[in-house]
This record gives sequence, C-alpha cells and structure tokens, in this order.
Amino acid sequence: MKFCGCIVAFVFFVAAIGVEAQKKDAAYFFEKGEAALDAQMLPAALAHFNECLRLDPAYMEAYYFRAQVRESLNDPKGALTDYSIYLERRPDDSDALFARAQLRYQFRQWKQAREDFSKLLRVPPGETKSVFFAVGKETGSPIVTTQTNMRASILNYLGLIDTHLKEYIEARSLLDSACHLEPANAEFVTNRGWVSQMMADTVEATHCYERALSLDPDGSLARHNLAALKAKKGNLRETEKLLTAAIAENNTEPHYFTARAINYMAQGKLTLALADYDQSIALDSTDADAWLRRGMVRTQMKQFDRALADYAQAIRLDDRNDKIWIQHGNLMLQLNKVDEAVEDFTVAITYHPENGLAYRQRALAHERAGNLQTACADIAQAEVLKIPVEAAWKNRVCH
Repeated sequence: MKFCGCIVAFVFFVAAIGVEAQKKDAAYFFEKGEAALDAQMLPAALAHFNECLRLDPAYMEAYYFRAQVRESLNDPKGALTDYSIYLERRPDDSDALFARAQLRYQFRQWKQAREDFSKLLRVPPGETKSVFFAVGKETGSPIVTTQTNMRASILNYLGLIDTHLKEYIEARSLLDSACHLEPANAEFVTNRGWVSQMMADTVEATHCYERALSLDPDGSLARHNLAALKAKKGNLRETEKLLTAAIAENNTEPHYFTARAINYMAQGKLTLALADYDQSIALDSTDADAWLRRGMVRTQMKQFDRALADYAQAIRLDDRNDKIWIQHGNLMLQLNKVDEAVEDFTVAITYHPENGLAYRQRALAHERAGNLQTACADIAQAEVLKIPVEAAWKNRVCH
C-alpha cells in the first residue's frame, strides 16, 4: 500500500512539472508575441499568441494582445471576441473596455456599446497600455487614450449612440458636456450639430456646422451635413459646391458621393449623378441604398437591363426594404410585366403594411391586368394611408 502511494505521489509530481513546463512554454510564446507586436510583425505576433493560448487557454494577457493584433489585421470580429474573453476575468481594465466599446459601436451594437462606455465613466483609469484611434470622422478626436481626453471622448460616443437610438435630449446633453470639456474639438461640435439636425432645429445645427468649420476648415463631415441642410431649403447649387468641397477634402467617404449624386438628380444632371453613384459603390459595395439609387438613375436614362441588375443587387443586400421592391415593381410596370409588378408591390406591403404608395402602385398593376375590383380595394387602402389618389382614376376603376 505504501509503495502504491509513492507511485501515485510520483504521478502527481510529474503531472505538476508538466503543467509548469507547459506554462513556461506559454509564457515563452507570449513574450515572442509581444516582441513581434512591438516590431509590427503582425502575422508572426498572431501565430505566437495563438500558440501561447493553445498551450494555456487561461493566459488572459494573450487574449488582450491578440485582440490588438486582430484589429490591426482587419479582423474586428475576432478582436471583439478576444476582448470579451479578457474582460470576463479583467472587467475593470479600462483599455480593454474602451477597445471593446469602440468595436461594439463599429458593429452598431448600440446598447452594448452604451453599457461599456457608461461603465468607463465609473471605472478609474489604470496605467495606459494602448493608444486608441477613433472610429471614423464622426466619433471625436482622432487619437484618444485612457489617460488624456478619455472622458470627453466617452461623452461624445455616448451622445452619438443616443442619437442613433433617437434619445435626442439625452444625446444633446452628453455632447454639450463633451464640447464643454473640449470646446475647440471640431468633431464634437459637428456631432452636436447632428443632434440638433435630428431634432429639426436647423438654426442650431447650421450654427454648429459653421462653428466646426471655423475650428477646422477641412472638416468634410461638417461641410457635408451643412450641404444636406441647404439641400432641404432648395439651395441646390450651393449644396453642390459644399459637397464638392467636402469630397475634395475626403474622397474616400462613399456617402459624400451619394449625397452629391442625389443633388445632381434633383438638378436633372443624370450623367453626373451616375458617375457619383459609380464612385460611391466602388468605395462601398455593401450599401443597398446606393445600388437602389443608381438603379433609379439608370431607369430614368432608360438603361433598363442595368437598372434591373442594380435593383437585384440592392435586394440581395436588403431584401426587406420596401422601397427597393417598389422601384423594382415600377420598372416591371414600365416593361409591361404586370404579374411581376404585382408580386413586387405585394412583397413591399408584406414587409411594410403601412406603405400606402405600395397599395397605390399595386392598384395600377391590377388595373393593367384587368382586375378592377382588386385595384379598387387597393385604392381605398392607399387613401386610408393618406396617399393622394386622382379622382378621375378612382372613378374609372371603382365605377
């Protein structure tokens, strides 16, 4: 019995040594990963951190640094996963929390991002391990760290999130606080203008955008938003100039080209609009609205086959968008494909039963097919939904 006990003790001893050796190996690969990261040898750093975590899945620091590598290698989903694993064990690490909050904002996870940013206001900053770059031009200062302008940047993010959530009063208060902390930050002032614009306070929004441009004359977002306000007032030529200036400052933002294309369409400049939509889609081929609008331009230019291709791609990207189905149905009517048009308008109604225009257009298709009773019912529903219907047409169909 004593001999057996010695064997068992020896086995546990060997196992303990094996675990210790394994941890040393994990630490070795972690150090190799850190060195590769410092040297900006990112694929090598990723491989070392992967091996470290294979040997010791509980090596928390490796998740944090691997997340940074994954961000740099354009793998934001992987980075988000690693930050979340790390924060399970280090919930008050302000660097990791800020990094995850930014990624959640990037993925439009508004409520989760808001939780992280709100917690950051309560967590005292530790020793900064990282420098963070703000996401896009609308998110505040281009460089933010946990030891410098963290609070102002957090308030800015929270204001943007609440704007997306349509909590405008709270958003305005948060952005006012961010601007108070950093009154010369043109990005914060621009975002403050955006909230006012969403609240239909065009006077205050215009004031904010003009102030932002006085702080940063190259502020393309402020120029773009100011152009959008002027477009609503019908100043198409002035809007075009502002958008062209915004594009000159930042020609990598697809929405600027889309905005100018819309302006060109309003002026009847279809060829210029088409060129801008081409550029917008080249920069971001995932925007269903750009494909839809280019299809509308091509429809007006009677490029029907190309318009159908654009509508088809828009549907692939956003198949529940009733506006796309209506435009596709309108083109089917133009091509005298009545049955297909009825199907398109029906899909639009299925996804958005309150869209009176879809009922009106389906009534046109039913009339074209000779289904007058059904057409009359759709006309009645369109009127219930406040869509104007020509009296002569209604009398003809419903007689």
